[in-house]
Amino acid sequence: MIRVLIVALFALVAACSVHPSAPASSPRALEAQWQDVFDGTPELFAIIRPQAMKRDAVYGALFKSVLRVAQAESEMTGVTALEAAEGSEEILIGIRPSDIDAAAEQDAAIVLRHVPANLDPEKMLDPSGRPLFRLVAERANVQELLAQRGVQNASIFVLADRTWVIAIGRARDRARLAFVSPLGRPVPKIDPGALAALRLDASTFRRSPRLTESAAFGPLVRHLNSMSIALSPGKGGVVATLAYRDEDASALAELHAKRLVRELAQSEAVRGEAQPSEKGKSNAPGRWAWLKDTPITRESNVVRMRIAVPLRLLEELPNAKPSDFTF
Repeated sequence: MIRVLIVALFALVAACSVHPSAPASSPRALEAQWQDVFDGTPELFAIIRPQAMKRDAVYGALFKSVLRVAQAESEMTGVTALEAAEGSEEILIGIRPSDIDAAAEQDAAIVLRHVPANLDPEKMLDPSGRPLFRLVAERANVQELLAQRGVQNASIFVLADRTWVIAIGRARDRARLAFVSPLGRPVPKIDPGALAALRLDASTFRRSPRLTESAAFGPLVRHLNSMSIALSPGKGGVVATLAYRDEDASALAELHAKRLVRELAQSEAVRGEAQPSEKGKSNAPGRWAWLKDTPITRESNVVRMRIAVPLRLLEELPNAKPSDFTF
């Protein structure tokens, strides 16, 4: 009996050794993701966070007032692009260089993330009350709706997690391919805590010889790789981040930035705003005096400055009213 069990055990081991092991689970297929609409980081890349803006103690009232005025001006009923945008968690805007060159085909995209669940892009209306988009295709569970009027060569793609991607020109061509066969591109980097932020490539500045040759701003932009401007919550002010090609360029830019801010802060008041002193000189602070305490720091090839919002403006913003704005 024991001999039979041993033979059976060896037979079982032999059988297991000749059978192929269970196949490894295949990697999970990538889902369509909004960042694939961009071919790298766009030359102009901006982000606005409407919900964070509304909640902000300093800028919330201003933002809501602007929205109320815009909604009143539109005189619209039904779903509008404004309603979708202001109800989303994030609005991302990307423009490639070809969009800036009028002779080239446009290449731009607007991403609305976490749009309110009750909104339907097929019910979005233009100012005259007509539908903006119509459904033309559905690929890989991604709907594409074609723009009926207004911007040419534009479509809106509806992705998971209530994400809408409005793609124009070349961006639409990329979207049609990438949303069917996702590429897994990384999310473009921009300040995650800002209420709003804007990133510009150096090529934006180099298109303006007047700017690069300027005595005031030329030294800041000639060797620039990119510049980002971020609006911090509350009284955090505006943070400008300038990235340069190397540390030598950033060191020179840091010195120039400090000199420029110091000169602006010490400049005289605008003519007519100040009362002259007995010696004939203005005794009132200049319009840029609030810049005097601006911290400017450098780390490796990055120069960063935090510009405080003027105290008077901070006091007035929470009391902003719709009547303060006209469009």
